[in-house]
Amino acid sequence: MPASSMPLVVPPMLPSQGDLGDEDRRAWAVEFAWTGFRCVAYVEPGSVRLLSSTGRSVTSVFPELAVLGERVEGAGMVLDGVVVALDDAGRPSRRPLMKRTSTMSPSEALRDRVPVGFVVTDLLWLDGRSLLRRPYHERRARLEELAIAGPPVLVPPSHPASEAAFVMEAAERFGLDGLHLKRLDAAYKSGRRTKDWLRVPLRRTRPVVVGGWMPTDPSRGRIGALLLGIPERPGGRLRYVGRVGIGSAHARRQLTEALRTVHAKVSPFVADGPGAVPAPVAADARWLVPTLVGQADYQGWTRGAHLRLPVWGGILAPDQVGDTAWEGTPWRREDGEAAERAEVGGAAPPPTPPVAPSSVNRSLEQHFVYNAFTTIAALMRTRPTEARELLLGFADLSRIADRVGTPEIPLSDELAAVRAYLAIEQARFGRRLRTSVAVAEGLEDVVVAPLQILVAVRAAVQEGVEPRPSGGSVRVTVTPDAAGGALVEVADEGHSAVRMALHATASTPV
Repeated sequence: MPASSMPLVVPPMLPSQGDLGDEDRRAWAVEFAWTGFRCVAYVEPGSVRLLSSTGRSVTSVFPELAVLGERVEGAGMVLDGVVVALDDAGRPSRRPLMKRTSTMSPSEALRDRVPVGFVVTDLLWLDGRSLLRRPYHERRARLEELAIAGPPVLVPPSHPASEAAFVMEAAERFGLDGLHLKRLDAAYKSGRRTKDWLRVPLRRTRPVVVGGWMPTDPSRGRIGALLLGIPERPGGRLRYVGRVGIGSAHARRQLTEALRTVHAKVSPFVADGPGAVPAPVAADARWLVPTLVGQADYQGWTRGAHLRLPVWGGILAPDQVGDTAWEGTPWRREDGEAAERAEVGGAAPPPTPPVAPSSVNRSLEQHFVYNAFTTIAALMRTRPTEARELLLGFADLSRIADRVGTPEIPLSDELAAVRAYLAIEQARFGRRLRTSVAVAEGLEDVVVAPLQILVAVRAAVQEGVEPRPSGGSVRVTVTPDAAGGALVEVADEGHSAVRMALHATASTPV
């Protein structure tokens, strides 16, 4: 194949909506669908040019990605990918990304507060040769051979579609909205929507409380949609999370009978703020005593903490709703209606007070998240079983990080996050890191603020082990204390031990 000059523009290929189906999965790869800003990077030594999916220059918007010019292979490369910003749980999120894409020239303070990264999903041109006509499996193999991964650039794992069930479980735990299926023998169809690349949305299920309903016609009493809520706290008022239509006549008859005796004169939802029912909806609403619990299937949360694309799944019996059923609500997220796309130079998000970078508490920093995924991607080729375990562990770690702001979690959950973190770091450092976690029996009910122990463990790894060429060890010991709680000690070679006393209602560093 003769060498050619780098193309000025390669319009990106577009996916079609699809599902996992029953086709021959040996012909497909399955990957995470990353929420972010689609763009193509044209990289030459010392130079990076970024174009949006519509061909608009966004180079100045994401100056962090100039680092690609230092990692370029040969005469240059063209990379298809997604610019992402991570939330505190280490997951790609539209909300922080909107803060970055609201300006063409982000300030240094904004770049520090909302760092972005580039998730590379395809390789289109390399060292003077177009790869557009080459099959995806070849382009993917060439991409994995490039030495470009490392913050702020991520080349995420790709899995054979035979592992689709596992990848779906990991994506659900990680809180992603979908998966991508890519046909292994397919060329890159620039500028076209194709069935060789399918986006598969993930649907989640959770219990919801029916707090009211909307009639099909204000002058008639026929149920058209249910108003759904989730308790702010056990026994508390409901926060409105959206409405859902009732499609079948059977479901409507069942609901009409179940709601006959629970009508109320006042709303069970919070009166104001982001959890209130919007005024246009409340104007025609019929309120209910919040006793009926049902199931909702949905694709995720909007930025305004509403269920995205909910579907009514039926009435639940009391014994079908466990004690932890109401967990996982995004109340701490900033409010506002969903922004399905972040457009550079578009309307700015609601103003937020300036925050000094030193005061920002990012639970899972971009550096750790990208290093974790890079380690997992490398292990997929050599030790796939270990890679799968690490991916699920990282997803669970992200779920614990998302609970920052809640008063307390069980010690067992916190230690599960600690073990997941240490497993990832052990895979990265190899023999340079030695770890142990020893927990006395009977301490499962002791509580701790989320990530309190993990922060100490991460500091021990980053400050006590990583700088040493020979590495070191990190030891976590949990023993009973005289007050009926637990004493936690985190120690590494060469540093003083961090000790924390954990009790039934408080978690206080000693």
